[in-house]
Amino acid sequence: MNREKWFNPQRHNPAARLNLFCFHHAGGAASFYRTWPAALSTQVQLIPVQMPGRETRHGEAFAPSLEAMVSELLQYRAVFADKPYAMFGHSLGALFAFELARALAGREGLAPRFLVASGHGAPRRRPAREQLHLLPDAAFIARMREKYGGISDEVMSSPELLQFLLPRFRADIGIAEQHVSREGAPVRFPVVALHGRGDTSVLTDDLVGWQNEAQARVRIHEFEGDHFFIESSERQVIGVLNKLLADQLWALAT
Repeated sequence: MNREKWFNPQRHNPAARLNLFCFHHAGGAASFYRTWPAALSTQVQLIPVQMPGRETRHGEAFAPSLEAMVSELLQYRAVFADKPYAMFGHSLGALFAFELARALAGREGLAPRFLVASGHGAPRRRPAREQLHLLPDAAFIARMREKYGGISDEVMSSPELLQFLLPRFRADIGIAEQHVSREGAPVRFPVVALHGRGDTSVLTDDLVGWQNEAQARVRIHEFEGDHFFIESSERQVIGVLNKLLADQLWALAT
């Protein structure tokens, strides 16, 4: 199996005591986390997870579903068993990380030390009410910008770039909208939810709904910004993450 297609850290750190797997948002790519390693402890190895069809995986077909990606990643048990690990995911990445972590914990006995779900409500038990990915291009783009702010002015100013990225946006949004999470026992690993105060794509009930997915109390941190508060409040987000990581590194040392 070619593990490098999914996991390709920018800086290999064999001395790290904890791995941090990071999952990107819909329309995004693993390079979204390229600046983060410099802000983390040297005892942490950041491992971005690259979905098919982008950057180093350009030319591959987009994933047909979240279930298909989780199923494939379960084949890489050794990657997650290598050392203690945590997960961070933003938007679609939060949903991806949760479903994978739940599967790893339940089927493989490999639970993460914690999971951070950023910019996404609790997993749904029914299809999304709004199916953006089925809209014609113009309506899809307009609604994406309105709901998520996920297509930048820079992309909008380049018709060629927009047409290049549009299939990726549509495929990823389709994965998120069509995914229905199965019923299951609340997970035992800690879940922390991050939310932008101006993010209208995540309703309060959906955010609080994370508590139904975990046995322990789910901590919710709010930040200034919209759906991409993870960029506008990056320093504060990494501050929360570093505190969670420090607690785990201390626990591993005792």
